[in-house]
Amino acid sequence: MSASSAHSAETPALAGQLLQIITGYMPAVSLHAAAKLKIADLLAGGPKPVSELAREAQGVNEGALYRVLRGLASVGVFSETSPRTFANTPASDLLREGVPGSVRDIALWLGNPLHMRVFAETLYSVETGNTALKKVTGFETFDYFKHHPAEDEVFNAAMTGFSAMLTPPVLEAYDFGGLGTLADIGGGHGFLLSAILQKHPGLRGIVCDLPHVVAGAKPRLESLGLASRCEIASADFFKAVPPADSYVMKSVIHDWDDARAIAILKNCAAAMRGSNGKVILLELVVYPGNDPDIGKWIDLEMLLMAGGHERTEAEYAELFSQAGLRLSRVVRTKSPMCVVEAVKA
Repeated sequence: MSASSAHSAETPALAGQLLQIITGYMPAVSLHAAAKLKIADLLAGGPKPVSELAREAQGVNEGALYRVLRGLASVGVFSETSPRTFANTPASDLLREGVPGSVRDIALWLGNPLHMRVFAETLYSVETGNTALKKVTGFETFDYFKHHPAEDEVFNAAMTGFSAMLTPPVLEAYDFGGLGTLADIGGGHGFLLSAILQKHPGLRGIVCDLPHVVAGAKPRLESLGLASRCEIASADFFKAVPPADSYVMKSVIHDWDDARAIAILKNCAAAMRGSNGKVILLELVVYPGNDPDIGKWIDLEMLLMAGGHERTEAEYAELFSQAGLRLSRVVRTKSPMCVVEAVKA
């Protein structure tokens, strides 16, 4: 068989592969709609006809809802158990609110109409290197959230959802004990630090973030009985961070370009008590080569939304060296999140 005829034989399959990728945004926005309407919660007790789902969701067109759920069922999210009747699947169960491992808040953020508008401007970021978010909204990421509290709430809920998904494998793979006082820089509502403190009773903590963000940590710490072991501090980490024995940052450094990432790391190195502390980053570490890697796609999120990027192990080593630190090890976990550990150089 000639090369041209072999290519012709493969063309339908290759075209199908490309079409699946091209239409990839459709399941994403359909998941967003289903999460917004809490369809998985409505199905928690068993299968229901779409007419009942539309009535319970209120203000929903039955025919349109059916078409969305039929599409999602074709990719394993919900199941059409009989004509126009749907049930949850193991995948759609994770769209329920408050269940262990729930991805509802993540779906609400990544499928948000804002994301669709930003990713429609991918070519702009490719041509300029600038964030598409600023082109679309006039703001860079964190300034945008300051002016849009409703979407800031959606974003923070999604980050908490990511933490809930990724923290247990990190705690399993890495021993945070013996770090004295551990400061979580950019710690948000304190989800990560509270989980670390619960596992290590001898540890003390400081959760540190911007004032309007870190205020949300107090109720969590109090509800878990951790308030006596954990301080709440507000700070601009580009200017300074509170003194501590060691520092942890989850999905912080990837938000920034090299110059600003180095500034944050330098502040941690300068404020660190003693010479035996650690700076611990919880980040995706990009694999080289062509293998599938969620980090390569989240890297586009960083390009378009935040102006930062995901990094390889070698790139993290270079960042640390410019901040007066030394990469000591990278610990892979059962999740995509890695533990990137540095010590003073």
